Amino acid sequence: MKTPSRVLVAAVQSPFSEGGAELHVRRLTEELVARGVEADLVTIPLIERERFDLVRSALAWRSLDVTEFGGRPVDAVVATRFPSYAVRHPNKIVWVIHQYRQAYDQFGSPWSDFTASKEDRRARETIAEIDRLGLSEARRVFANSRTVAARLRKYNGIESEPLYHPPPLVGRYRTGPPGDYALSVGRLDGWKRPDLPLRALVHAPEARLVVVGRGPEEERLKRLARELDLEPRVQWVSEAGDEALLELYAGARLVVVAPEGEDLGYVPLEAFLSGKPVLTTDDAVDLFDRVIGPAAASRDRLAVAETVQLCGHLPLAIRIAAARLRHHPVWTIDRLNRGLRTEHRRLSEQGHEDSSGSL
Repeated sequence: MKTPSRVLVAAVQSPFSEGGAELHVRRLTEELVARGVEADLVTIPLIERERFDLVRSALAWRSLDVTEFGGRPVDAVVATRFPSYAVRHPNKIVWVIHQYRQAYDQFGSPWSDFTASKEDRRARETIAEIDRLGLSEARRVFANSRTVAARLRKYNGIESEPLYHPPPLVGRYRTGPPGDYALSVGRLDGWKRPDLPLRALVHAPEARLVVVGRGPEEERLKRLARELDLEPRVQWVSEAGDEALLELYAGARLVVVAPEGEDLGYVPLEAFLSGKPVLTTDDAVDLFDRVIGPAAASRDRLAVAETVQLCGHLPLAIRIAAARLRHHPVWTIDRLNRGLRTEHRRLSEQGHEDSSGSL
């Protein structure tokens, strides 16, 4: 009888929090086992209390000898998130779920606390070197989407093959009559912008919102719901079992997807498989943030959203407004918006006079 291949799936653990990445690696391990592979999942938590913790985490993976266990060799290692792909193995395959985005595309945005200091610059360079070394020594590099593959190419010069992973409950999703609630599913992290559905709910007085997930922003979001007087219309579901989640998708009126630059995201796929429309953003706010840069970026997303609306969501107008704010460091976004509203009124009055004169 042939001995089954032994494969380790290497992943980063996020204690007290679970999202798509955790589902991805667990499902991958299960699918390998279902196909006759002796597979197991190995996780190490990523500590982020200080910059050097990121290096320590990479060194923890690098120091592991995973070539054999119990006197039998490990045939392959499939690494996934930063810094798990720092692990060494002669037959290492990397399926990149995402890198440490705060050092790459999120740098200079409200979602990254890296600054332009020498210390932070060295930290970002070290992260890039960890990625270069860990990924370049892999036998194959896959990315979980074209978005992630494009980032690897742009920031690291590494080519990868997009390999999409189906949602974890594929084949079980079902549709049902639309209920009276919007559904938001995912880890409650700042960069996923979980506050946007709450702020939108203010403008839909007859609607409810069901939030499924947990994470570091949970308490802040609950405070925000109280401040906005939304508590009676918001249901918080920290954990939902498979059947409960399927039922929530089936009964939703729509599904809200608000993350900025999502790597892949199961949620829109799950919504479509449940026959539900997806409400998302055009990320015009992010264009504004990129132009004004990290020094002037406002964390008041509602004020920035008003700026974008006053600019008619036109990229050129957004760039001009953001450039004005950047070149006037003492200005606030509220001051900028007051000026834009004044210009709107002036143009409206001028248009009214022109049309009156033509009659």
